[in-house]
Amino acid sequence: MVKSRKTLYLEISEYSVLAARTSGLEPPFVIEEVREIPAGAADDLAAMVSEMMSLTAGQYAHSVVGMHPAGRFVRRSTMDNPAKAKDPAFLAEYVQSQFQVEVAKNVIAVLNAETGQFATAETGYTKELIFAGAPLEEIKARQQFAVQAGIYPERLELGSVATIAGLGSYLASEEIKSPTLLLEVTQETSQVFILRGSQLDLARPIPQGLNSMFPIVQQELGLKDEESARKLFYSNTFDFTEMGPTLLKKILKELQSSTGFYEVQTGQTIGQIHLSLLPKNLAWMSGLLARSLGIDTLKPEFPEWLRGLGIEAAPGCELAALDSRWLGVFGLMAKYDVKADVKTEAANARA
Repeated sequence: MVKSRKTLYLEISEYSVLAARTSGLEPPFVIEEVREIPAGAADDLAAMVSEMMSLTAGQYAHSVVGMHPAGRFVRRSTMDNPAKAKDPAFLAEYVQSQFQVEVAKNVIAVLNAETGQFATAETGYTKELIFAGAPLEEIKARQQFAVQAGIYPERLELGSVATIAGLGSYLASEEIKSPTLLLEVTQETSQVFILRGSQLDLARPIPQGLNSMFPIVQQELGLKDEESARKLFYSNTFDFTEMGPTLLKKILKELQSSTGFYEVQTGQTIGQIHLSLLPKNLAWMSGLLARSLGIDTLKPEFPEWLRGLGIEAAPGCELAALDSRWLGVFGLMAKYDVKADVKTEAANARA
């Protein structure tokens, strides 16, 4: 039976918290309110959660949470001998050798790359697989953070996977045939994905993130240290557009390598790019990368797509005004088979 109680959908990243209150847990439902706050302490998040959900002392907000642990990963892989994956020892060794990920220290979901369905020893493994997960300790820490903020996670999901799923759903809904480049830039590294419709064709990490740009900002502007460069970079007081090509040079090189290889292998031409997570004052990166790659910037039109998923907006809740970062939150809402819940044994608080 579908629960009808109000639910808070949250995407919690290192940059911000995007929140949407809905009339129910699963569609069809109505989005009643959306809010955004900068990433910060649990007390700051708790204040927003309490206000949005009208909580009283000791209550928790029933929520669906998309999290972004620093050690998260999403990889697509071709397994030559998928039948052997039914052996847990073989699968653990495969993950370790291919991705340098220790199975014992990570929560890992294995998906059929063609359908997005979970793959297990019982269902059998296909040749094309997607591995998604994060370190167990990081997941527990983020779950504890959520509980401290008054959040009871009905589901705790890997935000990267929810974004991929949401993007795939949107592309299929809009019948966008050309492959789409999805870039997730974090402080330390970045993740590159290429989707063709709802299917994830490529997933790989690149070693550059925002932190690699701060020494350049310091040198170019003659600042005293990298911390000063960091503060200026995240502030909304300086226009970095002119400096952008220098700051993004290494990331752009990696993107050109990935897209070039993909286009040669598939004969498909990348049509557009979508950047997730980054705060509004860094939105210039999307346009600059698009122009450098000779492609368009994806500008999702949320209302029509969401209506097709059984999700409406309440009067006064203007979804059309939201920027493309909200794709991750909406990706948590929809019901389809390409998402992977990330579950842990960490204790939940009880409402």
